[in-house]
Amino acid sequence: MRGVSPRPHRRGSSGDLTLTPTTSRSIPLIDISRSPSPYPRSRSAAQSEDEDEDVDVPISLRPLIRDADDVSERRGVAARRGWKSIWREGGLGRFLFGTWMGYQVYVSLLVIWIGGCGFGLLLTNRFIWWTGVYKFPYPLTTTWIQLGIAHVLLMAWSSLTRAIARPLQILGMKGLVAPSTPGPMSSSGYRTGKPSLATAFKALFKPGIGGIAGGGVLEFDRKTALLALPPAIVFMGMTVLSNLSFAYYNSYAVLPLYTLSRIGTIPLSLTLTAFLTRTSHSVSTLSSALTATLNLLLASIRPGVRVTWEGVVTGVFSTIFVSLFPIMLLRTYRSLATSLIPQGDLLTSFQPDLYASDALPYSDPSGTREETRAYYLTLHYTSMLSLCFLTPLVLLSGELSKIYHNCYFLDVPFFWFEMLCASVASFTIFAPFLLLVKATSPLAATFVSVPRDAFQLVILGGKMPVHAWVGVALCWMGTLWFAGVRRAEGRRWAVGTGAGLGR
Repeated sequence: MRGVSPRPHRRGSSGDLTLTPTTSRSIPLIDISRSPSPYPRSRSAAQSEDEDEDVDVPISLRPLIRDADDVSERRGVAARRGWKSIWREGGLGRFLFGTWMGYQVYVSLLVIWIGGCGFGLLLTNRFIWWTGVYKFPYPLTTTWIQLGIAHVLLMAWSSLTRAIARPLQILGMKGLVAPSTPGPMSSSGYRTGKPSLATAFKALFKPGIGGIAGGGVLEFDRKTALLALPPAIVFMGMTVLSNLSFAYYNSYAVLPLYTLSRIGTIPLSLTLTAFLTRTSHSVSTLSSALTATLNLLLASIRPGVRVTWEGVVTGVFSTIFVSLFPIMLLRTYRSLATSLIPQGDLLTSFQPDLYASDALPYSDPSGTREETRAYYLTLHYTSMLSLCFLTPLVLLSGELSKIYHNCYFLDVPFFWFEMLCASVASFTIFAPFLLLVKATSPLAATFVSVPRDAFQLVILGGKMPVHAWVGVALCWMGTLWFAGVRRAEGRRWAVGTGAGLGR
């Protein structure tokens, strides 16, 4: 008997399911199936019984995209078994970036790390400016020194990732390896040869090789610099204004007023993300974020405390730059990643409007190395350009002449140890901040400061009245509400799109 029977459906080049008729021999026109439906079974349904389901992990749920040969490894049983796959080669990366439980662990670690380092930076700067033995009340110069040391630490970190490329590959985090050359990279981050610790640090000071993004210590490209110009300006404004505002509050008793002057960060972030990224915030997100912010406002109120107008003005204006920075940083990263893709290739297999919502498109192996390079390019140019813009401000401020005449402790090692600690804190916030923005959203990354500010009021705010304790408790409850809302929304999106993170 001759007839026409449907082939097993497959995905076409556009990603749609196709049903292709073909002529075969001795095939009856009866579909023996468990389902009474006359339509062919979907791929996911056919695979749910005995086969392993392909896992397409969204780009936003990974810090950096791994190379093409890793994509085949993260498909299959290991990605479905969750934490049990950690003990296999590449299992840690598959667990963190390919499972729902791992994604939650990854985001939680980033939040705790950035929040803790932010508190350490505030405490160190407070000690440097007016509570330590060697007081250094020059916020612009302090900011310039800290950003300069943080830039050097960023170069050292990039060289370290190249030196330990093999261990990172074993852990499944090959995408963290910084590019070593401005040209195409190999799978390990090097063009040729076996990487070693000595060659990695020698390449740090070799022109055109090494550095942060593979183009050398003084890497500069005009087109790339223009793309990175907005986040660099916003980063400089955020850092300078925040430090100026913080330096003007010269006692622990007025720390709540520093928090009060920056209380508008979350409402402004909600507004900017809605207009600039066209994100539609849910009612639960709006309610939880504003509830935590209003209770932080209640905890920050201190009647009868005198403040300087400079601290209030700089604190209020800093909220604009704090709210803008994650948006500009993420937009620049995506623009650089797109510009690095060779003509004719696609960065993603599904390409909706990148700024339409917090849910990002599925990843495609063709864009893995370009996204790694775009990450380090964003860090390099943002840090370098902000230092360039800050230098004339330091020279024009007159702080250098005051330091020359008044500071007698510049040769004291303990003073530079304080500066080094603050610089390390700056680096440990700046480098993973883009990873947090990618993994969550600009709003969620900005919201990390709310529970941290509440914690700072308890630790450093001095004696707190009853209403302040109530405000802190309700602020933390609002933070848990916000985290639960964001988790539920991410879970629904992952399951609804079949991203493979629902297990």
